[in-house]
Amino acid sequence: MSQDRFKIRFDKKAQREYDKLDGSVKGHVNKGLAKLRTRADTLGKELENKRNMKLHGCKELKFKGSGIRVIYRITGRTEDELEIVMILGIGDRDEDKAFKDASNRLADFLKNLED
Repeated sequence: MSQDRFKIRFDKKAQREYDKLDGSVKGHVNKGLAKLRTRADTLGKELENKRNMKLHGCKELKFKGSGIRVIYRITGRTEDELEIVMILGIGDRDEDKAFKDASNRLADFLKNLED
């Protein structure tokens, strides 16, 4: 088993989205999160800014079997010598809502870094 290189952190609202997932879906997401701990930099699809959603620098992990997507960003910060991965949104793949929510949360996250 590979050693962890990343530490997972959730935006507060993304944590609530995760907590609301049904058991089998949460199992799929947990497997994806375990993979992120070792290779968040090589997994997922790079996202861009489009349709008033600013997600440049973020990635999307899709769970086709359960119809869920996880939107995350490697923050460039470290904790306990591990890079921090911020989970910004978890939602249905067939809606843009997860992207919109993640875009708003990213803006808040970046603003808080400046403060």
